[in-house]
Amino acid sequence: MRVSLNEIQVMCRKAFEGMGFAPGDCEDAAELVGWLQLQGLDGVGALEKALLYLQAEAAQPYALSHEDDALLVIDAKGQSVLRCAATVVELAVAKAMRSGQAELRIHHCHNRLLLLGYLSRAAVQGLHVQARWEDARQCHLADFTAGIQRPALLSEARPAADTAEQGIRVLFSRHGQTATAPANPQSTLQQGFTVNEHTWQRLKQLAEHILVESTDASRRHGAGGGSDAD
Repeated sequence: MRVSLNEIQVMCRKAFEGMGFAPGDCEDAAELVGWLQLQGLDGVGALEKALLYLQAEAAQPYALSHEDDALLVIDAKGQSVLRCAATVVELAVAKAMRSGQAELRIHHCHNRLLLLGYLSRAAVQGLHVQARWEDARQCHLADFTAGIQRPALLSEARPAADTAEQGIRVLFSRHGQTATAPANPQSTLQQGFTVNEHTWQRLKQLAEHILVESTDASRRHGAGGGSDAD
């Protein structure tokens, strides 16, 4: 099925809210999924892979393992990277802006592709950003030129016998020259995006959790029925 960018972001925002994300985080994460779609990186498909972790481990907090002026190390405790991405990238960017360079390491995290949307914002702020991560078969590199939202992506085969840690390492560095970002292709926005119908239905089910909660609250208070103190 084909949907517009606006439909994707609205549906994702409602789904994130249904999973218990705070309002501001809902908007942030929905924008991230839309950004991935625009870059041809199948944001909706990446989100579907994250749903298991986002729903099953929502209450499990991530932990700060180490922090100094140029290094931030996070233990995500097996959660999707979405659960900590916005906060930790913002902290790492602040360090890089102050000292010229910073490193972010996130251990024990899933859905690492979803981090790229947050890293693109760091690139727009004038930072050169490199992210490296591994899975069972490949090593991946995403390289953002300062000022450019879309990264250069490289994947290389890795020895099958090695055990890959579910983590990601990101380097932020400040350079004097910032490139000019090209405009997003309008033809893609006009044509919309193809998404898996099963995935879309899963997102709709999550979004319906908001309607259920609203209905329960409405029954308790009633339309025009006043407050509990009346």
